[in-house]
Amino acid sequence: MTVMTDDERYAAIRARDTRFDGMFFTCVRSTGIFCRPSCPARTPQRGGVEFVPSAAAALAGGYRACKRCGPTAPPGSPDDDPQGSLSGRALRLIDAGALDEEGTVPSLARRLAVSERTLHRALIAATGAGALAHARLRRARRARELVVGSQLPLARIAHAAGFGSERQFHETFTEVFGHAPSVVRERIRGSRAPDGESVSSVPAADDVAVVMARLAVRRPFDGPGLAAWFAHRAVPGVEDVTGLLWTRAVQLPHGPGVVQVDLGADGALPVTMRLTDLRDHAAAIALVRRLLDLDADPVGIDAGLASALPALAPLLTARPGVRLPGTPSLAEALLWAITGQQITTAQAREQIGRATDLLAAALPEPLHLAGVHRAPVDPAAAAAAAPQWFRGPRARRETLVSAVPAIAEDEQGLPLAGSIDELRERLLALRGIGPWTADYVLLRGVRAVDVAPVRDVALLGAARDLGLADDHAALRRTLEAASPWRSYAAAHLWQHQATQRAAARTRGRDSTR
Repeated sequence: MTVMTDDERYAAIRARDTRFDGMFFTCVRSTGIFCRPSCPARTPQRGGVEFVPSAAAALAGGYRACKRCGPTAPPGSPDDDPQGSLSGRALRLIDAGALDEEGTVPSLARRLAVSERTLHRALIAATGAGALAHARLRRARRARELVVGSQLPLARIAHAAGFGSERQFHETFTEVFGHAPSVVRERIRGSRAPDGESVSSVPAADDVAVVMARLAVRRPFDGPGLAAWFAHRAVPGVEDVTGLLWTRAVQLPHGPGVVQVDLGADGALPVTMRLTDLRDHAAAIALVRRLLDLDADPVGIDAGLASALPALAPLLTARPGVRLPGTPSLAEALLWAITGQQITTAQAREQIGRATDLLAAALPEPLHLAGVHRAPVDPAAAAAAAPQWFRGPRARRETLVSAVPAIAEDEQGLPLAGSIDELRERLLALRGIGPWTADYVLLRGVRAVDVAPVRDVALLGAARDLGLADDHAALRRTLEAASPWRSYAAAHLWQHQATQRAAARTRGRDSTR
């Protein structure tokens, strides 16, 4: 990826170009404020600004967040690193709360199997700030979301946002945003944070919290493509897609929850979360962002694919901003991948549905939303019980029984503690797991952006239709040209094949009339 010069960055902020939001931040020396490139405020003089790679670096440098453009919110932050670098894995752990309350930087380094010094060097090199600065930023952002849009007591917000004490919450909040939490709440009561993520919250029955937010996303965004993908795999009672309204039960650190997102909305995406524990609101937002691939750079990805594979141009034009549909865990992706080998998606969904009927727990009634009323089946439990629900070859059933629990056992650390290459080797070392399964699991389970499942029949069918390749060997060579965005090339080809099959079914129905 080409590194921008400061002159190019300044040109971007003069144009208020939203495509660069999250790629860098502008620090204005005279005001002590930092902004997104698209900030609507008057453009400062060239000599009066400096540029940093992350919001945490700006905070560490003594700058406060701009109130107009909300630069502490996503999308597109370089903090998100689906390639699996040390800094990216560390930031995802921090985002999940590894440094909240009792967490420490040494304990984080141990989880990543590196020294504290190595961790610090990696974060500074990638983002310009250390682990504690990133943790403070994330806690402050979570707190502001609840301060702005809820009437929850500030003491409860401090705990939910991950602060060790209410005093720490007030001090950090005031330093980052320039005013105390109570002042900010009073000034913008009833309004939403500009150009970022906003939240409102009201209590539901039985201590279930209903939290509404707006998730920032880089445009273009192929919401219909995601809706179609999830609808085709939705297990009844666990997931529902009505039009472009997607609802799913999820398991969060402190209990189950249900999330609902309007994938067809303009601007930021409205999301409703029903949570058994308010502390999970940040984890729920982070999970939804990952499931919907909201931190992708669609302009850069589509431009790269168009240049590398001109034959994809019609697909890129028809569906700009295609995203990678995720799963909550690597183990769940593996469960689906093994179950779905050599059968249709509908048949795989039916099999997972039987496992869910057998093992899944009902959700508390206050969590029910849009027909979603039960928790997703635990992948390890489903695999262990495979003889009771799986209908397929014995060898594949044995792979389910052995492979999925092995991944689930170290799931908490595995997706974050290993690079993509290391994870792939870990998967391939499991009995019954081949290259196609490993790549598919990485694409969906950890949002690996540069893998393409080899020997995939649907991919080859789409490639033949577009004149890209006639056999699997040629397809492999063709997709190598799409690196580092092979996963997105695969997503376009899958969508094209699904569209072609749907059109063929329609023609078949019409011919029988």
